[in-house]
Amino acid sequence: MIRLEMLKKVDWDFAEASTNTATNAIHPYPAKFIPQIPYHFINELTLPGETVYDPFLGSGTTAVEANILGRNAIGNDVNELAVLISKVKTTPISIQRLDFLNSFLDRIRKRIDRYYKGKESEISPPDIINLNLWFKDFVIAELVVIKEEIENLSYQDLKDFCLVGLSGVIINVSNQDSDTRYVRVSKNINHEDTFIKFAKQTNKLIRIMSGCYKQLENGHSFFKVADTRKEGIFGEYSADLVITSPPYPNAYDYHLYHKYRLLWLGMNPYSLKKSEIGAHADYSKNNGMTEFDFQKDMEKCFLNTSSILKRRKYFVVVIGDSILKGQNIRNNEILKQAAQNTPFSFVAEFTKNLNLRKKSLNSKKKYKNYLWD
Repeated sequence: MIRLEMLKKVDWDFAEASTNTATNAIHPYPAKFIPQIPYHFINELTLPGETVYDPFLGSGTTAVEANILGRNAIGNDVNELAVLISKVKTTPISIQRLDFLNSFLDRIRKRIDRYYKGKESEISPPDIINLNLWFKDFVIAELVVIKEEIENLSYQDLKDFCLVGLSGVIINVSNQDSDTRYVRVSKNINHEDTFIKFAKQTNKLIRIMSGCYKQLENGHSFFKVADTRKEGIFGEYSADLVITSPPYPNAYDYHLYHKYRLLWLGMNPYSLKKSEIGAHADYSKNNGMTEFDFQKDMEKCFLNTSSILKRRKYFVVVIGDSILKGQNIRNNEILKQAAQNTPFSFVAEFTKNLNLRKKSLNSKKKYKNYLWD
């Protein structure tokens, strides 16, 4: 109870705190929760060397904070891109290893220069549906060269690192309006802009990793592409704390907004569409899913999570309200109902006011952190 008393004293708004600590700024990802939230729970509710589990991994914020604090992390997500981002954010790469990327970027620049001079061998675009509707021909060519050179890298950690860098620029060089708006628009993209943006993004990632890779060595992480509604993702009683920000009903379509990122990286947005919880497309239709469907999904997730978490340990859920068919949906109450048929019992709640200068993705003003054990 002493630990809970300490948590009650925390100002959960973190109004002036930076959210781009450690590797948390490596890749854009909608609806991320700020790193200070998992940091405080992990610090108060676990000991060094213990394991923290995130059943809705997202961009890996929980895992990063766990590793920095000397804890190990496990997690899963149905989104392959989320798992890749999380892996890169928690895999320390030394400055010496990162130095290989200087010649890597130089090779890409030279190949793209040859392409525009007509000296590069024929470039074959990938077999991606409607590719020419979403990307200019010369952008496709530059992306192909970048992707081929990534695949030629000798080290898997550098491949993954550069794939995340590539993913970070794909929306910017496409005709897709933004990460949160899936419509085609006209953009002023010129020759070599794609490479310039990729090089800039890669150098940004290098600076970030160079500044914090030693912190990441404090713990180890292991992730899977998996649906928390399925049993047996991780072994029984393998986690000492669970902390997550689950999907909200009607909030976001990751399979849609990340579609071309996934396709360029050789991932499958169509399988993600089938397994994504809370997708706007599923809840916005007149005869679509309801809050009761969300409750059933979360009950399955809670049950499976309870077998992974050790007994008498804590499960922290960070969630806000949703808007569903014009009605405010109090997801905290839905989760309480979902938990009733599981081994979890409610312990406490903490409230955070959202920064209204930032997008809230169809949610209300407050997040709430809920503790079960």
